[in-house]
Amino acid sequence: MLWTLGIALALAWPRPDLPSPPSTLPLDKFVHVALFAGFGLLWMGALRPALRRRSAWVAGAGLLFAVVTEAGQHVLPFGRAASGLDALADAAGLALGVGAFSLASRWRRSASPSGQQPSRD
Repeated sequence: MLWTLGIALALAWPRPDLPSPPSTLPLDKFVHVALFAGFGLLWMGALRPALRRRSAWVAGAGLLFAVVTEAGQHVLPFGRAASGLDALADAAGLALGVGAFSLASRWRRSASPSGQQPSRD
């Protein structure tokens, strides 16, 4: 929950106009990917394993959160702007986080001696 609040604050905070190094993909897109990968990993771990379709819930909530934070930036009066590329980077990070958690859970189950640990995804 704190990570989610931190993302909301970071995306609403006035951004200093710093020069970007020349690149085809600005650094802030990597920040969006990292923030939302953390969102996916942490919420996957926080929700009960028995929650049916946990991956879908986390992905849906994360996508909604990405859209809301981008739309919210559009109405802020100071130096923030909504960006479709930011939302795309958020979705990519979310997919990485949820996917990494799901793969790690499957690997852990297959590596266990009994192979019968409860599902974590």
